[in-house]
Amino acid sequence: MFKDIEKSVKVCNWSTSSVSLNNILKKVFLGIRSVCIYIKEKLMYGVNIQITPVNSIKGKFKVELQRRSKLQIGEFLMTAGPCYIKCTEGAKCIIGNNVFLNHNSSITCAKEINIGDNCNIANNAVIVDHDHKLGEYGVEEGLESNPVYIGKNVWIGANVVVLKGVKIGDGAVIAAGAVVNHDIPSYQVWGGIPAHYIRDLK
Repeated sequence: MFKDIEKSVKVCNWSTSSVSLNNILKKVFLGIRSVCIYIKEKLMYGVNIQITPVNSIKGKFKVELQRRSKLQIGEFLMTAGPCYIKCTEGAKCIIGNNVFLNHNSSITCAKEINIGDNCNIANNAVIVDHDHKLGEYGVEEGLESNPVYIGKNVWIGANVVVLKGVKIGDGAVIAAGAVVNHDIPSYQVWGGIPAHYIRDLK
């Protein structure tokens, strides 16, 4: 009986140590990958991109910076990939510290997008600061842009679209599937198409 107990303890210890080793190896791999992404982006864009070497970037991470555009990413960006960030000519995108972008998040900046610290952005979210120009015969060449400002500790749910000229206050929650086309005050829950007030958080 004691031999059986001893054997089960050994198996349990081996299993625990194996799990711990796997976790350590995953973290090491993520660290190496993060440094490689840092080197790649700095080589491609130089002073036009600010990013720290240590992040948690999983899956595809696609950055496109056109001439005279800037991308500034704070400490410890977390992504679940794929993640797309594009700045057109002369545009500026600022992402704060400890921001999480879930898979298939997309940020396209033609003028300015500013995302505050500790924001959580769910899967398939789209943030844009521009529209295509419309004329008498449909879409015309050129863009109409207005800056987007997203405060700190904001939660943006799955499949949310944030449109140009919007300011979202600190601690706001945007429900899944919403289309945000006007300002949202701090510490409120909004949802729907277009987004409307649901309730206060405080």
